[in-house]
Amino acid sequence: MAILAGIDLVAKFFKGDDTIGQVGQRFRDYITKYFQPISPGDEETIYQLRNALLHSFGLYSKTKTNTYRFMLSANNSSLVQSLGMDTYQIDLRALHQKFEDSLGKYVNDLNVNITLQSNFLKMFTNYGAVHIG
Repeated sequence: MAILAGIDLVAKFFKGDDTIGQVGQRFRDYITKYFQPISPGDEETIYQLRNALLHSFGLYSKTKTNTYRFMLSANNSSLVQSLGMDTYQIDLRALHQKFEDSLGKYVNDLNVNITLQSNFLKMFTNYGAVHIG
């Protein structure tokens, strides 16, 4: 859950936007840009895992057109494996590694891209620090 929430947060900085109703697009755009190489459609599957865990606290998500049932593993296998019909296996170690790698790629882009820097600054006031009293 923490990794998926982390992707949500970094995607806000990446896009410079926290508009309600745009979380899915931001999340998928970040995955598409920084989790390469992945298979087409994996960004949606990972987003549906996020929805299943963060909203339902389970391993099931349904859209208007698709159903997603998840199995989780931690054996450094492929990030996303389709197990047929509507079932997917997500490897948590691969997800963690992809997230860590994505942060380095994002920081490299952030250091040289003025648009990304502007986007980051738009979000920093609201999301850049957590104060603990």
